[in-house]
Amino acid sequence: MSESCRDDLERLFDIGTHQLRRGLLSVHGIGEETADSILLYAANRPVFVIDAYTRRIISRIGLAPGKGRYAGYQRLFMDNLPADAHLFNEYHALLVHLGKNVCRTHPLCQQCSLSGDICHFCEAS
Repeated sequence: MSESCRDDLERLFDIGTHQLRRGLLSVHGIGEETADSILLYAANRPVFVIDAYTRRIISRIGLAPGKGRYAGYQRLFMDNLPADAHLFNEYHALLVHLGKNVCRTHPLCQQCSLSGDICHFCEAS
């Protein structure tokens, strides 16, 4: 992939999103989260990034996809939000902030804006 673009980011980012994602995933050490982070944050493509914080929050509010795979979580966002890179960037940043500061492994439910009717985890705590 980098050979055909001659290490030129503009040429690299001219490649279609699906083809670019496939190419990134073919690079040793790049997984789905990293590929999608490159697409969203570097290439400004409307691709929602799924990380551990997002999985934790979505699972705790009862929206986790049946098999819990990356693609299922990603579809949840991409099928229900407008395809907008800026929106995905902001939305993901808010989930990371919530996951790091409140919805941690040992959550601070009393400080959470999702506690109560939305979060099934906090109800059970």
